[in-house]
Amino acid sequence: MAHTRHLFPGCNTAFGFVGYFEDLHARARRTVILKGGPGVGKSTLMSRAGKHFEKLGMAAEYYHCSGDPDSLDAVYAPQAGFLILDGTAPHVVDPTAPGARDGILNLGVCLNERRMEKQAEEIAALSRDISACYAQATRYLRSALAVRQDAAAVYGAALDEKDARMLRRELLALLPGGGEGESMNAFAQAITWKGVLQETDTVLTETNYCLDLPWGFDADALLRPLWEEAVWRGAGRAAYHDPLDPGKLLHVTVGKAAFTTAVMMDAPVFAPALDASVLRRESARLAFDRAACELMQNQAVEALGRAKAGHDALERCYIDAMDYAHLEEIQFEFLKTLP
Repeated sequence: MAHTRHLFPGCNTAFGFVGYFEDLHARARRTVILKGGPGVGKSTLMSRAGKHFEKLGMAAEYYHCSGDPDSLDAVYAPQAGFLILDGTAPHVVDPTAPGARDGILNLGVCLNERRMEKQAEEIAALSRDISACYAQATRYLRSALAVRQDAAAVYGAALDEKDARMLRRELLALLPGGGEGESMNAFAQAITWKGVLQETDTVLTETNYCLDLPWGFDADALLRPLWEEAVWRGAGRAAYHDPLDPGKLLHVTVGKAAFTTAVMMDAPVFAPALDASVLRRESARLAFDRAACELMQNQAVEALGRAKAGHDALERCYIDAMDYAHLEEIQFEFLKTLP
């Protein structure tokens, strides 16, 4: 049975929107880049493309939009090497080899531009409001990261370095052998207007290892050596980044082995040794950090909710100007060209 995966190619983070669209683009042998405004049918067409490959018994990877997780930013069929993605802002993607490897499908040709001109001021005002909401969310997430980093400093002080080195060596010894493979970066979790959504089951493989870490512990300190070793070997690998701090790793897969911070049943568990006296002494500090982080993150989610409401209003401007009969013709002809 074909394996279907759900991930996020980009995320709202403490550093603004961070995405790995170019990384996804580099994996594909053939890419179709969709252009056009909100509400013109890009997500629907990507979903149809994914179902096409699933009906053929192929695996499909669905990459959801962190701004609206009910919509898609991309669909990738690994066996066919085929990628279809939304190449519009804030994740603009352009062809690297037009015609030979990449193509553009502009669904904006279905828009009544004269009608759109009458809504130009409304569209500009909505766009400004949406940008302001995203900027506010980023400021809250930056504050959330700051207090979480304070908790990480506590765990750093409580960590037994000798035990940590032994744990890293133990994890490295679990890396599977094997030949070269592709590399990918994505998010298995995303901060959205619906809250923090998780697709952590999608990172699991045939063999899984769980890192049992307290809230605020820097998982990257244990996962980074695994990633670097996989890079050195040229092994097939995937890095799943922290949605708050995308420079950090939350899960890593190498070949058919997954090392995850998700809570799992029936998987070997590894935990670092921490000085209990340090944790007792700093218990109030850790409790404050967690509460403050959750508060700031919840405020960010509220701001993202306002951005979503603005985006819905923006979509209606485009939907009202769409020729859906023409769109259906374009989608029908395009689907006939799929591998």
